[in-house]
Amino acid sequence: MAIIHNTLNDIKQYIYNNNRADDRDKEKALHALSLLTCPQIIENTAMQAVVGFDGSNVPLFWDMTEGNLLATCWTGLGMNYMGCATVLVSLLLRFPKEEFQYYLFTDDFAPHYLRKNGHCAGSTSAMFEGEEDCFRSLEKLFDELNYRNALSETALKKQPFLLVVFGNMCRFRGDKEIERFRAMFSLLFRQGKRLRAACMVATTRFEYEFLYHDYKETFSCFIVGRTDQDTAKQLLKSDIPGWLFDDRNSYRKYFIFWDEGKQVQMQTYHLTFGIALW
Repeated sequence: MAIIHNTLNDIKQYIYNNNRADDRDKEKALHALSLLTCPQIIENTAMQAVVGFDGSNVPLFWDMTEGNLLATCWTGLGMNYMGCATVLVSLLLRFPKEEFQYYLFTDDFAPHYLRKNGHCAGSTSAMFEGEEDCFRSLEKLFDELNYRNALSETALKKQPFLLVVFGNMCRFRGDKEIERFRAMFSLLFRQGKRLRAACMVATTRFEYEFLYHDYKETFSCFIVGRTDQDTAKQLLKSDIPGWLFDDRNSYRKYFIFWDEGKQVQMQTYHLTFGIALW
């Protein structure tokens, strides 16, 4: 699969012209962007997203057709609203909007480029937009899922794959508001695989993240950043590196990617892309 050069050039131009990023941030983002044009990614035709790179710059993939992704770490690393950046950019470069679309439901505003991209079917911020605006976006997603649920298997195959990103989305919502959309969450998480949909849940509040705890059996991969021992033990089970609990800045760019029992230390570049695409 060839890189969509119009998209690549569009992202480059946005980074060059982004006056909210300094020259160093732009240089780092352009380097990360170049990593997304390596042969392992270009030649990957499956609906798989890049979550980051190992120490040899080998890309690590999340197969979105097999299950959902949980990304978690302490507050302050932007995982809640920027954690989707590497994942989304890696997909935008490879799939037209007729084949791939996404929703962004975050507490803070996600990067501007990702919110305004033509692939984005809907975006809302629980922190800065009104409650009814958020509910309308969730209702739009529910309508889409119900539409897909009524389609035949043949018709479903013609629908673009749908990625739904939740980044601390329910942080400002009470139990009553959550229950209002319980049927939607159930359809999305229980039937998502059949409906050609997947979720990325990016949270800084693991212990309160009901989207994971209520539907944990639907998650196939984890990204774990600097966190506490209890969270690490629940997600990684064993071989937990000590640097996950180290508060030094030098460790904040590293994460563990867990997939089918295998775990790899990696860099996500989510902040790099998030800052440059703001």
